[in-house]
Amino acid sequence: MAIKTQGRQASSPGLTRRAIVAAAVRIADAEGVSALSMRRLATELDSGVMSLYRHVANKEEVLTAITQAACDEHPYPEPAPQDWRDAMRLAARLDWEVYTRHPWALVTSSSARHFSDTSCLDWMVDALAGLTDDPDLARSFSIAVWSYVQGVCIQHVAQQLLPGGDKPEQSPLRATEHDFEVGLEILLDGMEQRAARAGAQTADDSRVRTFSAASPH
Repeated sequence: MAIKTQGRQASSPGLTRRAIVAAAVRIADAEGVSALSMRRLATELDSGVMSLYRHVANKEEVLTAITQAACDEHPYPEPAPQDWRDAMRLAARLDWEVYTRHPWALVTSSSARHFSDTSCLDWMVDALAGLTDDPDLARSFSIAVWSYVQGVCIQHVAQQLLPGGDKPEQSPLRATEHDFEVGLEILLDGMEQRAARAGAQTADDSRVRTFSAASPH
């Protein structure tokens, strides 16, 4: 004798990984990643919980997928702008769009468990070739730009990350989009000066080595 159950079906033939990721993004946007669970996803999709596991292994995989989906909304273009400043401005602006639209990505994109794509780092390092030929310095500059964008975005969207959601009142210390643009230019100026000093030091070291090699012993 079978027992008739009410409610959602255990299996959902139309369920896809894409639909799961889209639903997870909606939940994270509206309620934050802390509200995201396999049960909450099943409710959103009118599905059985076990049906989800046919498409995603666990919540960690879902977090990885929605982080990549958020970043894919604003990809770095190929080829990058030839001018390194234009490239850094573009990368910063694209990341700003991701974080302001999906504040939870500030957290998940900084987690090695949920985001390990290095293609954006490679893009930035290559774009900085016009500023420095030192790949280590270019990498440090790239991390500095990312860290700057994330830091300002936290100040910009902090109210949305707090329990209770967005509020009409805002802290007088809240970073504005204008603050973001001004600070970015200051950072780029500093990068240019640092690269110039590094280049001058390398040239001085090269002259010293040449002089030492040419000097009689």
